[in-house]
Amino acid sequence: MIPRILEQLAKGRREFTWKELCYGILACATVMRWRARAQAGVPLLEKAGPKKRQPLELGTVQERIQRLAHGPRRTAGTTALYAELSGSISRRRFQELVAEERQNRLDSMKRIQWLVPGTAWSLDTTDYGPEKLKITPLRDLAAKYQLPTPLVEPREEGEKIAIYLDLMFKKEGAPMFLKMDLGSPLNCQAVNQVLERHWVLPLNSPARYPQYNGSIERNMRDFKTALDERRLQALQVPMSVEVELATHHLNHRRLRSLGGRTPCQVYHDPARRLRLHGASRQRIFREVSEQFWYYVQCMPVRNPHAFNAAWRLVVETWLRRQGWISVTAKSKTNVSTDSEPFFSQN
Repeated sequence: MIPRILEQLAKGRREFTWKELCYGILACATVMRWRARAQAGVPLLEKAGPKKRQPLELGTVQERIQRLAHGPRRTAGTTALYAELSGSISRRRFQELVAEERQNRLDSMKRIQWLVPGTAWSLDTTDYGPEKLKITPLRDLAAKYQLPTPLVEPREEGEKIAIYLDLMFKKEGAPMFLKMDLGSPLNCQAVNQVLERHWVLPLNSPARYPQYNGSIERNMRDFKTALDERRLQALQVPMSVEVELATHHLNHRRLRSLGGRTPCQVYHDPARRLRLHGASRQRIFREVSEQFWYYVQCMPVRNPHAFNAAWRLVVETWLRRQGWISVTAKSKTNVSTDSEPFFSQN
């Protein structure tokens, strides 16, 4: 196309100047640059951006990118790697390859389904109302059953959460695992002491990724909807009572995921509910901890992020061997961890 344009302009050059020929059509400097390149026998157009002096195979770049630490939204180490490869690949193309690899990791996630009630509970805190009251519910992950009396306080305090956990463990029987976010009120010394006293293993979400605790995140939305519906009735009852009534409503819905049964029926079914005595809990506690220690010895990178991801992977592997969870292909809306390999939990 460009050579044809130059040919036509050259014919018109007999009667007009280059500036007159290009007026309103093309920049004269562009035409002169094309003409000079055509006479020199070089390509008329070149790819925008700085010229890369050292050709590098795409597979090599992708292999280096795969070794980076990929999170759900960001990838660590890209600045240093691009500084090393900047002579061989454009920044835009490098960023595209990083985004593709991160998406590949997300697409390869698995969904974990908890099978045995009493195995694991989930804990989180949410704000509600103009007063920003802090509501902290506990939920059984397999039965989708919310403990009847969520903690309602004006502020989120680790000591009060620890007292609440201790009360619920004594009343309902402690689970083997407790999933919770990395927020400081949920990971304070008082909470850790309660978990150790009852031989409960913590399972924390990745930093800044609460979707890992997806079951209770969904439960929070349902809970707030049920609470809003109750408050629209303008009943003059304390907030703690409204919270318990909303919880009762959620626990007695028939769910397709539970085979048409209610969370209350599944949770209180003695044939399905897991109850561990002290000796069994201590054995599991030591077994999982030892496996984590062996895994850590083989880790090439050791930092808090890597330790947390390794702990999640060890726990998930142990749970699969016990038959307490099942792993299926990920659907489009599931949530994830950032461990290797990736898992989502509901």
